[in-house]
Amino acid sequence: MRFIALLATLAIGLAAPAAAADPAPPAGFWTVSQERLSFAPAKLSVPRRVGGAEYYETTEFSHKGEGVDTAIKYRSPDQKVLATLYVYYPSIAHSGVQAIATDQAIRGGTRSPDIRSLGTGVAAAAGKPGVAVTADYDHYLGDNHSKAAFIKAGRWMLKLRVTGPESRSAEVAAVMKALLDGLRFEGDARPRPAAPIAAGECSATDRPEAGPAAGGGDAATIAMADAAGDPPAAAARIGRDWCRTFLAVQGQKVTVLQATGGDRPGRDPESVLIVLYSDGGGALEVVRLAKDKYLLLHHDIAEVKVLDSYDRLPSLAQLGRFFVEPAQIRARVTLKPDGTAGVELPGAQGETSP
Repeated sequence: MRFIALLATLAIGLAAPAAAADPAPPAGFWTVSQERLSFAPAKLSVPRRVGGAEYYETTEFSHKGEGVDTAIKYRSPDQKVLATLYVYYPSIAHSGVQAIATDQAIRGGTRSPDIRSLGTGVAAAAGKPGVAVTADYDHYLGDNHSKAAFIKAGRWMLKLRVTGPESRSAEVAAVMKALLDGLRFEGDARPRPAAPIAAGECSATDRPEAGPAAGGGDAATIAMADAAGDPPAAAARIGRDWCRTFLAVQGQKVTVLQATGGDRPGRDPESVLIVLYSDGGGALEVVRLAKDKYLLLHHDIAEVKVLDSYDRLPSLAQLGRFFVEPAQIRARVTLKPDGTAGVELPGAQGETSP
């Protein structure tokens, strides 16, 4: 999960102050001026200095050389306050979904057993009100205060993390505010309204296993719809009201969101279940196409695979098997930052998912 990179940096920064090194040369697709850094694929720029923190490194994660999974890092002079802006291109780009996936990553594991959520909210960014979903935490990795924010701009996702000692929480807040305020969107990708998700606990009961849908899953149709890259339509199909449960995957608890009867789009296609196995864009999504037709999608960075089709909502046990058994890929959509996409229909092909 992507948050591990921040943990490693934070552990080094909190161990002992060190002499500040000169900033590393920017990774591909980032350019640096005296005052700002620009990221060409998303046509956005950020300040070189945010509050008391300054840029020191940019990096790419997956898909190196493609400009779809990257980050810029900041730190205070004593390396006690750290900030990261992730800019990535997931096939399911939704601020509320990504906030919950990151919440799972922040709370998971054993490194922050006493972590305390301080609540979520909505904030302005780039001079536009109500475009960022926010979340705050105390007792993160010991006695640290941590803030997160999530912005959807076109199909791009921006995730902002700022962490430092709880005694310097005002400084952490100032760095986050400066980063949010300093964002500039200079192309077609503009911030969308924040879409926080309410997710109480689901009932403990599961469902019977689903059977195959009659007539297949219309894989090519929904693949082309996803490739068309209509972010407002994707947000509408997800809606706002969900409950949260968990799926055991290889000894770990993975968050599962299941749609409730609340604020739903009321039309098909409609997202009815999402398995959030990664905070970096990885998810399984079940989409209802019609009354007796459900389709399973595997989302990732710059790619979505269309998998099985069902006659009803599949059980959690069925979904769990996709993590350990080969899956048939009905269609694969690859997404490019310029808005183009390619669709392959490989047919009966085995692949381990995810």
